[in-house]
Amino acid sequence: MLSSLNAISSLKSGHTLLLREYPWLKYLSLTKEKNVNLEQVESLGSIAENPVLDYVEQTLKILNSLALKEEEKRIIEEVLVWSETAKCGLPHQRREWLEKGFQLAIHNIGSAQIYADEMEKLPAWKRSREREELVYLLILTHGLAGQYIRGEVRYTSIIPLAQRVTESKENMKDLLFALNRCIVEGVAKEIWKSAEGEMEQVIGWISAGETDREQSLEERMGRLRTKASHSGEDFSAVYQTYIKEIPHAEDRLSAFFKDVDLWYVEAALHDFTFEEFVKIFLLSESQTRGYIVKQLSFELMMKELYYDYKGKKTVNIYKKRIIESFLAERSIEDILAGSWPANAHVQLSAVPLHPGNEMMAVRFAFSSAGEKLIEFCQEAEKSPLYDRAIVLLYDLFRFRKDAYDRLNNEQTYLNDMNSSHDFKKKISDYAVGRTMIDIGPGGGVMLDLLTRHHPEARVIGIDIAVNVVEELKRKKQRENAAWEVMQGDALKLEQNVWEQGVDTIVFSSILHEMFSYIPYNGRKFNHEVIAETLRSSFRTLSSKGRIIIRDGIMSEPENQERIIRLLEPDGFPFFERYVQDFKGRQIDYRGAGKDTILLNINDAMEFLYTYTWGEEAYPHEVQEQFGYFTPSGFRQFIAETLGSEAEILVFEHYLQEGYEEHLLKKIEIFDNGMNRVSLPDSTCFIVIEKK
Repeated sequence: MLSSLNAISSLKSGHTLLLREYPWLKYLSLTKEKNVNLEQVESLGSIAENPVLDYVEQTLKILNSLALKEEEKRIIEEVLVWSETAKCGLPHQRREWLEKGFQLAIHNIGSAQIYADEMEKLPAWKRSREREELVYLLILTHGLAGQYIRGEVRYTSIIPLAQRVTESKENMKDLLFALNRCIVEGVAKEIWKSAEGEMEQVIGWISAGETDREQSLEERMGRLRTKASHSGEDFSAVYQTYIKEIPHAEDRLSAFFKDVDLWYVEAALHDFTFEEFVKIFLLSESQTRGYIVKQLSFELMMKELYYDYKGKKTVNIYKKRIIESFLAERSIEDILAGSWPANAHVQLSAVPLHPGNEMMAVRFAFSSAGEKLIEFCQEAEKSPLYDRAIVLLYDLFRFRKDAYDRLNNEQTYLNDMNSSHDFKKKISDYAVGRTMIDIGPGGGVMLDLLTRHHPEARVIGIDIAVNVVEELKRKKQRENAAWEVMQGDALKLEQNVWEQGVDTIVFSSILHEMFSYIPYNGRKFNHEVIAETLRSSFRTLSSKGRIIIRDGIMSEPENQERIIRLLEPDGFPFFERYVQDFKGRQIDYRGAGKDTILLNINDAMEFLYTYTWGEEAYPHEVQEQFGYFTPSGFRQFIAETLGSEAEILVFEHYLQEGYEEHLLKKIEIFDNGMNRVSLPDSTCFIVIEKK
């Protein structure tokens, strides 16, 4: 076994005196730092007490298993034990290194400097200058071959290795390949399997002394977007749109990328759209202009962008939404021209990591008010204050208040939307024609169904929310879907002109959100927003075209009352909070006994929809009114809005499956005579045809 592995094992058994013998082990083990690439972490809470030492130990175990010449193995061992030291060390030791000018923020450079400093402390008889120079060079270039493959590092940064081979005529191919295998496989075996072939090629270039293998901007950016491409991003298309077709964008970024190595890019930015990715780099370029920046790190941004949510590493969606809002305020052309609006609450900044500004870190800085509010939102997730916190966040940063700003449970919501499969099959059965539009397509299940059941049709999803459109574009690319998706406003549907007209327009659980969130003539909860949406849609319909609506319905007669007995301890406090917070209308009720309330049937149902979704969805559900017409009222509204050209082919209403079962242990419901009754109908299904 390698002596270094024996030393680590002995230390873990409690033999701390050997730290005097192995300074690298002292630095790795005595540390308060937890430097780790969060890309490979599932939960921040589960990060080991000393992840760097654990990683080094893993690389040494891989080395121990390889069949190599003894001298090669000893050289690689020395490189591995020193190459992560800049990530560690106790605070006083790190201060000492910084005072000496060591570049700790760029770990391979800092570790090489620490190694050289430690070697200088040894007596001459224990040293081999030639060997030290080789080990120093290998630490200095530690991991760069893998980062070159990822698009982070320029080939220029690896050239010293190629020059060493040329000057000394050494055959370093086996040594370099084994070293890089330890480095990469130490992170994950599957990463090594995917990178092994390309690594062999890169090591071949280095071993042959090649010095001109620089990647173009397009190739380098494509590698930096590998994870996004696996999630469905069409890199060639977005590169053409956001770089090739915008004057000066490619030239500006090419010049910038030519001079810098990048760190932690995918870990920090893969969750952003390509357009946002480009804007971040152009803003970084403008912030660092005037400095000779050779190293640009996104480590600070990576660390600030993640937190633990229910035991899983999660993007801090509060910060991400704020950053997205900030980036949406300025176009790529604005940034290139150096002109964009000021934002009092967030800005991109480049922070010097070392005197001389050759190394800088990119991060988003938030105002003190913004930081406190973000912290408040995270803390409020654990309490009923969450809804108030989110409203404050919405107002401060002017977020679009709709179902797709559900923040921390957004992905769960989209999955739930996708799981509502049965009723969407019914919608597909009534769809007709060659052009079909799904308004507010959510997670895309309706688009999939329409495409599957109507393969001859052109199926288009239209949503006003950029993040929904971008996610659907990735899904389309990932799954090679035939449907299309575009950003658009359902109130102005005819602006998306189709020469032959549209044959089917689907509103699946979306009209009530438009009714609830969109101010029309200065007022939300205005039926005119539904009228204008239907009129806009009807104008685009071809003859015999159809509008299909699946949405909430109110009960009639409207003056019925219901008594609800709340069975859970927090039921009545939840109800009282709901009454105060519901934005749709005033809820009147009176007590009918302990934890028992009497109220209008439609007020009762609105409350129960929110009670069904639970605490996480509460901030959004209290903003929405699910039922906005009774059946007879909806029929009359359609007739008055669309006129005699519109024929209602189907008008059904029913209780959505699962509501009663879900509420069974939470409530009991009675009529005025305390007779148990079923829940009333919650949902309508309407098919309107243009004559």
